[in-house]
Amino acid sequence: MDKTTSDSSPVINIFVASHKDVEYPESSILRPIQVGAENAPVRFKNVLHDDEGDNISDVNPMYCELTAQYWAWKNADADYYGFCHYRRYFDFSGTPHEENIYGEILDDYIDEGTIREYGLDDEHIANQVEGWDVIVSPVNSVRRMDGYANLKAHYSSNKHLHLKDLRHVYDILCRRHPEYRDDADAVLNGHEASFCNMFIMRKDIFFDYCEWLFPLLDEFTATTDMSYYDVEGLRTPGHLAERLLNIYLKHQLRMGKGWKVKHLQCVHFMFPEKTQSLKPLNQARDNVADMNRIVPVVFAADNAYVPMLTTTLYSLMENASRGFHYDLIVLERNISAYNKTLMQNMMAQYPNATLRFFDVDPIIGDYTLTTSNAHISVETYYRFLIQDALPFYDRIIYLDSDLIVNGDVADLYHTNVDGKAIAAVRDLDFLGNLNMPDGKRREYAENKLGMTNPYDYFQAGVLVMNLKEMRKLHSVAEWLTIASDPDYIYNDQDILNQECQGKVVYIDYAWDVMHDCADRVKNIFSFAPAPAYKAYLESRKEPKILHYAGFDKPWKNPWCDFAPLYWQYAQHTPFALQLMAQVAGIEPPHTPAHHERVIAEDSPIRKYADKLAPIGSKQRELLKTVARKVQGKE
Repeated sequence: MDKTTSDSSPVINIFVASHKDVEYPESSILRPIQVGAENAPVRFKNVLHDDEGDNISDVNPMYCELTAQYWAWKNADADYYGFCHYRRYFDFSGTPHEENIYGEILDDYIDEGTIREYGLDDEHIANQVEGWDVIVSPVNSVRRMDGYANLKAHYSSNKHLHLKDLRHVYDILCRRHPEYRDDADAVLNGHEASFCNMFIMRKDIFFDYCEWLFPLLDEFTATTDMSYYDVEGLRTPGHLAERLLNIYLKHQLRMGKGWKVKHLQCVHFMFPEKTQSLKPLNQARDNVADMNRIVPVVFAADNAYVPMLTTTLYSLMENASRGFHYDLIVLERNISAYNKTLMQNMMAQYPNATLRFFDVDPIIGDYTLTTSNAHISVETYYRFLIQDALPFYDRIIYLDSDLIVNGDVADLYHTNVDGKAIAAVRDLDFLGNLNMPDGKRREYAENKLGMTNPYDYFQAGVLVMNLKEMRKLHSVAEWLTIASDPDYIYNDQDILNQECQGKVVYIDYAWDVMHDCADRVKNIFSFAPAPAYKAYLESRKEPKILHYAGFDKPWKNPWCDFAPLYWQYAQHTPFALQLMAQVAGIEPPHTPAHHERVIAEDSPIRKYADKLAPIGSKQRELLKTVARKVQGKE
C-alpha cells in the first residue's frame, strides 16, 4: 500500500484490528483490518486483511492485534502508524470525558452521535496527531483499578496467565538488551502503565519499536511450551506486548530522546456490532415473492421474556392459514444468540413463517423511558419505532407477548384501516374505571389525555397499525419524546389513545380478550357501559386472542383465568421447563459481572469503605491492598 497525499499534510494510518464484522467510523485515516484472516471462517469485505503480503496471520491466536501491527510494518507506508481495536478507540475530540477506574470511557454504539462526540473523523484525528511523536492511552494505576501492588501482581492476578512467562520474556529482554533492565524493573515493579496496547507513532519510531518487539516475542514463543494453555493463555504474547510497550517507551524517554508524547483517553464501545436494517421479505427470502400474501406481525421482548414470546409465536402459527406467509419480527435489544437459535429451530416447522429480530437499542438508548406499572416493561415503547424500522410496510399487526393466539391473525390484518391510524379493541378495564363513583379515571382521561370521549379508550396489546397514518402523526423522535413523560398511568397505551383520537377503528372484542385478573371482570369490567360489557362476555366464549394483561400470569399462577389454554400451547415450546420453573418460583442463575471487585458492589462494608476511604484516596489504595491479601490475591 503506497503512501499518497494531495498536499503537504502527513499521511496518518490508524489500523483498527478486528476479528468481527462490526461498525467502523467513515474515515480515510481509520483503516479496518481483519486479523487472523488466514484461518477465519468468513472473509470481511471492504477492509484490509492481515494475511496478504508479508504477514504472520497464522499466529493471531497468540499474537492477537499484533498481527495487524506486523502487517502494517511490512506492507504499509505512512508518516504515522497507529493501532486501536474494533471496540476501543482513542478519543480525538479534545474534550475530557468521564472514565471508569479502568481508564476507559464507556459508551454503547458506534454511530453518528458518538463519532461526533469522540472526534472519530479525519479532521479531529489529524488535529490531535500532527506534531506529536508518540500518542498512547492515559497512564493508569493498577492500585486504582483493584488494589494491586504492582504490574507483576496485576499480571499474575489473571488466572489464565502464568507469571513465569513474564519472567521469561524479562530474561530474554535483559539478555538481548541489557540496557533495558532498569526500565523493565521500574515498569514491572511499579504500579502505573498505559494499557490496551493502543498507540500512534511516527514512522521511524514505529519501525524501531517493531524491530525491537517482534524478535523478543518470536524467541519467547520459540522457547515456551504452550501446548496445554487455554484459549486466553495462548494470547500470552499479546499480553506481554502490552507490558513491553511501556518498557520500550520508558527506556527511550530515559535516554533523552526528547519525544513529544501525548496521552489520549480510550473510549470503549460496548456494542460495536453492525446495526442491521430489515429488508422487505421478498428480498430477504427468495421463496416469498408475493408481498400481497404477507402478514407482518411485530412483537417486543427482552431475553427474560423469551419463553412467553415463544409461546405466543407457537400459538399464532398453530392457527395460521397456509395461504399466507407470516413475517414475524421481534424488536429486542438483549435476546441471546442461543435463545434466538432455539426460537428459529422451533419456527422451522412452519414453511409459511419467517422469524426475524431487530435490535432497537441504538435508537432507544438516548431516551429516558420508564413505566409506572411493575408488570409493564420498557419494551412496550418499542412499537413507536416500527414506522421507521419497517419502512417497506404501510400496515402491520402489533402483539404483546403475554398472550396466546387462538385464531388466524390474517383475518385481523385485513381489517380496513384506510384513513385511520389504529384498529383496536376498547379497554373494558379503563371503561369500567370511568364509571367509578370517585371520577378519578374520567378526570385523568379528560385532563391528562385530553380525550373528548373517554369511552373510546382502546387496549394497545393487540393493534393493527396503519403506518402511513402513524408517520403523519409523529416522527419516531417525537413519539419517544412524548413517551419520556413519566406521568402516564398506562404509558404508551395512554399516549396512543391521546394522539390517535378520531383515527381508530374498533374491532370485535374476541381479538383482545383480557383474562379475569384478580376478579376484575366482576369488580371493574361490570361497571363498563352495558353494550361493551355484554360484548366482552360474549367474546370469552370463543376468544381469537387471549390476553393475560395484568400481574396474574399463567406462568406464575397456573390456576388463573384461561391458564389451561395457555399451557396447551406452552408445553410444546423449547422453553416449557423454564416456564414451569417460574411457576415453582425458581429464578434463573445469576451471571457474575465481567470485572471481579475487591469490595463487591453489594457488600455490606462497601458504604462504609466509600465514606472512610473514598475512591482515589491513599486510604482506598491501602484498603484494597489489604483486602487482596486477605482474599489470597496478593
